[in-house]
Amino acid sequence: MGDPSLPKDSNPSPSLDDEDTRCGFGNFHPKWLQRLAHPRYFLLFFCLIGILQGAYFTYFIGIFSTLEKRYSFDSWITGIIFIADNLSPVIFGLFVGYYGKYIHRPKLVTFGMMITVFSCFLSCLPYFLFGIEINRSASKSIEYCYHSNKNAECGKLSQNLVAIIILFIANFLNGFGSMAYYTIGTPYLDDNVKKKNSPLYLGAMFALRIIGPTFGFMLSSFCLKYYENPFVDPGFDSSDPRWVGAWWIGFIVLGLAIFLVSFPVAFFPKQMNVNTDPSKVDLSIESSISDLCLSLKKLINNPILMFHTLSVVFQINGLFGYMVYMPKYMESQYRKSPSSANFFSGTVTMIAMVIGVFLGGYCIHKIKPRPRLLIGYMLFIEIFAGSVLLSAFFMGCGSSKISQTNSASLYSPESQVCNRDCNCSHHNFEPVCDINGDVHFSACSAGCLNYTLLENKKKGFYNCSCITPLDENNLNASATSEFCDVNCETFLPYLVIVTLAKMFSATARVGNVLVTLRCVDEKDKALALGAVEFMISIFATIPYPLLYGYIINKACIFWDESCEQRGNCWIYDNDLFRYYLHSLSLSFIFLGICCDFVVFAMSSKMSNLYDTNEEPANDVEMHENIF
Repeated sequence: MGDPSLPKDSNPSPSLDDEDTRCGFGNFHPKWLQRLAHPRYFLLFFCLIGILQGAYFTYFIGIFSTLEKRYSFDSWITGIIFIADNLSPVIFGLFVGYYGKYIHRPKLVTFGMMITVFSCFLSCLPYFLFGIEINRSASKSIEYCYHSNKNAECGKLSQNLVAIIILFIANFLNGFGSMAYYTIGTPYLDDNVKKKNSPLYLGAMFALRIIGPTFGFMLSSFCLKYYENPFVDPGFDSSDPRWVGAWWIGFIVLGLAIFLVSFPVAFFPKQMNVNTDPSKVDLSIESSISDLCLSLKKLINNPILMFHTLSVVFQINGLFGYMVYMPKYMESQYRKSPSSANFFSGTVTMIAMVIGVFLGGYCIHKIKPRPRLLIGYMLFIEIFAGSVLLSAFFMGCGSSKISQTNSASLYSPESQVCNRDCNCSHHNFEPVCDINGDVHFSACSAGCLNYTLLENKKKGFYNCSCITPLDENNLNASATSEFCDVNCETFLPYLVIVTLAKMFSATARVGNVLVTLRCVDEKDKALALGAVEFMISIFATIPYPLLYGYIINKACIFWDESCEQRGNCWIYDNDLFRYYLHSLSLSFIFLGICCDFVVFAMSSKMSNLYDTNEEPANDVEMHENIF
């Protein structure tokens, strides 16, 4: 006999509880809060989180050259720190993507972002532990020959290691928050909107999320204008290579902001679609392991998904690697300060990407191109991006002339008669340009005995034993405190073509995600995103920081040196830097194009990109009602 307490029309089969479709937390479900149980409000908070979460990544990109100087490590170590951000998806991605459907997804997104908040505060811990580097800020005198100071950096090597470990752990924790945001939040949004409106929602999400990288670069540009301790005058300005900006302040700003916008997401319901078929809601976890293996086998046997994922992997290797080291490239190639390099590489180009992503999503929503046309357009865009990088390969500035005496004396000063007794440091980079147009590591390495102040706060050095003037009767200063001028007028054309390339490439962003979501079964969407994230981490976001860090180190001319330990690179060979960076990126993009050709050939097998028989009743019909 049935339970008499049950209504006649009740169904004992698995179904959604009323609380699962109501906004609230715990036993708190007030009526006034229920009006927020709508995809457009979730989209609003989801985009705010994405903006700030994306800002963390680009903020770190903006400050990593400063961190290299402050804690004396090279680009390969930077790559290892970047890798930590992608270890979390490797370890947890598949399980979170699969088992996330059994739990409250908005709460899981909030939990992931709380971990990101903790990682933000952890990232700035090295500053509060070690403060500023005293020897750089307190010593306002210029190091010239017969300067008696010796390196006193050996005691700092241990604190530098601690700082590297802290930054690694912080990035690892942030990776979990990023994974929860993308792997759990994206399918949740897609499940609660009509398929025909999904491109518009995804376009709005990605367009607004790209504001995050823009904000991250802007924040790093702003923070690096101030000295590491804003209340200390180091005796030189931000144009000096020794300048260490206030890299830690942005982490505090991001941590507080992420906490404020992610907490309300936990109040959204487990499922906003009240018309969901109960038979399709499987809340049990019995035999889930075998089901997981079966689902993974289906994904592996899906050729469109596999080749599309490989294409994305190669694109990320090529384009992300280029984007991450673009600020450092501008600093070296065009002599931009860290602050201005972040502004140009981040703010200007990222705004163009926002426009591109939104236009791409809107056009897909209005035109609704067939899979073959959509994938063909994505293939064309990738070829276009490769063409732009190929043209940038031939644009750049020549390297400064490096003094032969100086380059040799950097590692073995005792072998050079001209500065043998100068007691020069190899830690504080103070470049000087001599009258022959050669750059020296410092006035000390040039063998200069004294100096005087010139106009524009520059310093002129005299009696330099390592500089032989072309004119023996020249009574002017033998060297000045600056890099030698290199005639170069390619920065503006370079910035324009890269900005346009990023904008057009961004128009394919929504199409990439749409292909991933639509080439698999409905119930496998979250798992597919988790699997794609796993593949991207293993074959893209983990390898590329090491690959790019390694080849960029190969272009270094002058290294920081303390206690016979190599630190950060002070100056690069511009030609080698340009050749290595663009060659590696072009190689990956070419491989991505090959995979996209395969996807294009199989695109006729895809269908049902926009229409569905099951549509949420509370979704909006017109795009203007999203917000």
